[in-house]
Amino acid sequence: MKRKVFFMVFMAFHLLCLAQNGIKPIRFVMNDRKYMFLQFPSEIRYADMGSQDLTAEKCQNTVLKLKAEIPYFDKTNLSVVTTDGKYYSFIVEYDPAPSFIAVRMEGVKDTIGVNNVIPSTNIEVSDLNTTHIILPTKVVDIAIGHEEVISEKAEEIDNIVKIKSAVDENEEFFQTSVTVVTADGNIYPMVVDYAKNPKRMSISFAKDGNAMFQGVNVNDENMRKMSEWIIERGQFINDLGNEDYKMVFQLYSIFTDQDVIAFHLRAHNSSKIDYAIDFVKAYIADKKITKKTAMQEEEIYPIYSYYSDEGRVIHGRDDIDIVLFYKKFTIPQKRILYFELFEENGGRHIKFTAPNKAIIKAKVMDKIE
Repeated sequence: MKRKVFFMVFMAFHLLCLAQNGIKPIRFVMNDRKYMFLQFPSEIRYADMGSQDLTAEKCQNTVLKLKAEIPYFDKTNLSVVTTDGKYYSFIVEYDPAPSFIAVRMEGVKDTIGVNNVIPSTNIEVSDLNTTHIILPTKVVDIAIGHEEVISEKAEEIDNIVKIKSAVDENEEFFQTSVTVVTADGNIYPMVVDYAKNPKRMSISFAKDGNAMFQGVNVNDENMRKMSEWIIERGQFINDLGNEDYKMVFQLYSIFTDQDVIAFHLRAHNSSKIDYAIDFVKAYIADKKITKKTAMQEEEIYPIYSYYSDEGRVIHGRDDIDIVLFYKKFTIPQKRILYFELFEENGGRHIKFTAPNKAIIKAKVMDKIE
């Protein structure tokens, strides 16, 4: 009781001092199920929460992540000082459904505006499937809003985060958050809901959707030159592909070099309607599936993707070459590799399979200057 009285007196005194000195506190709300992230234009030198019911932790020098340890906490304050000498004062209140969970503080004076809010991405997670998030650069922090969700970086991959529900459809799941911070200081807030069968299980914030593997000895420039060299070699595989919707999608060749393997795909559009590529998905799945068994897919992510048309549009009566590089792999005997081409805002999806014997016969690349 004494602690609460002291806290209320302290808050009143603090607000009075701010008013006298012309510093108007910035207000925001949060709850115990979602982290709140504040990104400042300069490095954080000092941060202090007015209540022990909330914690503040610095991340990547300019980012502060806040967490409520209890629900329905009392109104409190937050003070931050950055290395440019600027002092920030905040009033923090509880709200069961905050409208935002990440803010850029640059340009904020006394009110957080729409332009300061970092938009959240809505995602669905399941206990039966894993949702993968592809980031443009290395992940340095993952903040999980509540224990109903589990999340971590994908093994040996620096820029892919996997997320899954820790509860099933029969248990209570409250909306929560997963927020990722990358090495370049960017923040990716996600609002998380449960779905037995999520609509999207692969979400990319990266333009090319490439994975960043640990221990790979070739760089993007090497792979760009290799891609052009591979396309010049032409077609070596004639029997792997599929035709549908007046589209032909096939595997032309497979090459290997050092610790990578490259797949040359070609898509031909024999219709008069342009085909805008959304993405190409590659995954390993069981060859045979019984009626009682669900297909187990393991998506694999390219280290580098090359498209002969940068716009990724296959015009009518035209084709496109795609070269996908992966960290070298083979496929278990009872499984098979799938390639699937997805149309942007359209329904012309087409896929084919590639057996392990085709991968084993991959040609070795010549030395490319």
